[in-house]
Order: sequence, then structure tokens, then C-alpha cells
Amino acid sequence: MSQDSLSSILNQNKLTGDNFTDWKMNLSIVLSYEKHKYVLERDCPPIPDENAPNVELTAYANWLYSIEIVRCYMMANMNSVLQKQHEGYHTARKIMHNVEDMFGGQSMLVRQAVVLNLMNCKHKAGTPVKDHMLTVIEYLAKAQSHGSEIDADT
Repeated sequence: MSQDSLSSILNQNKLTGDNFTDWKMNLSIVLSYEKHKYVLERDCPPIPDENAPNVELTAYANWLYSIEIVRCYMMANMNSVLQKQHEGYHTARKIMHNVEDMFGGQSMLVRQAVVLNLMNCKHKAGTPVKDHMLTVIEYLAKAQSHGSEIDADT
């Protein structure tokens, strides 16, 4: 898969609010592929002294480069209202924290609705079991994508 086709995933699914979970998953896929996801997961290294070893200077420069790449991806793949709201944020991590605060609660509501649908899902007599199992699998996948822990004991 090329970088352009990965980027097109984000371009086709700009963050509007209702699609936060899918947007975040797609962003994670693109950033993982491009090896920039770490800036959302780890703290920024301290600013090195001018006499610091070259390794530290390079690591810090790479960090700054990755922060800007991720920030640009995030800003470019939001609707214009969200872009305007986040234009003063200078790091991708601050943008992500704010977006999670704004839309993260939606995942809980979706998760509850999906789990309720899963619990009420029954095989209809006379219909193929395969169709029922595909419905169950779809509910399980959606519940997991919204943060539910699904395991053998659940």
C-alpha cells in the first residue's frame, strides 16, 4: 500500500465529530505506517543543550519534525470548524487530548448501544446461521473499536 492511498483514507474520512472513533483509528494506521505515531504516545524529550551529543540533537530534531507532520495530518483531516478551533494548538498531542475530551464520550454511548444490541441479538428461525453469526461478529467488532474489552470470559 502506498503512502498516497493511506493518506486518502484520512482525506475521505475527515473528522466531523460523529466519526471520531473511526477517524482516530484511521489516523493511527497512517501514523503507524509513517512511523510518527510515537509523538501521540510519549512525552517530548527535553530540549538538548547546544553542546549535547549529536544523537540527542538528532533525536530532538526528528521529534519536532514528527510533531509537525502529525499536527498537519490532524488539522488537514478535520472539518473547517474544528480546524479553526485547533489552529492555536502547536502540538499534535494537545490537539488529540482536546478532541478526545470533546468526542471521546460518544464512544461510550455507542459502546453501550452496541453491547445492548449484541445482548438482544437472537437467531431467527428459518434464516441461515451464517447471517446471524456475521451480525454477531459485526457487533463484537464495533464494540471493540469503541473500547469494549472482549475476551473468552466475556
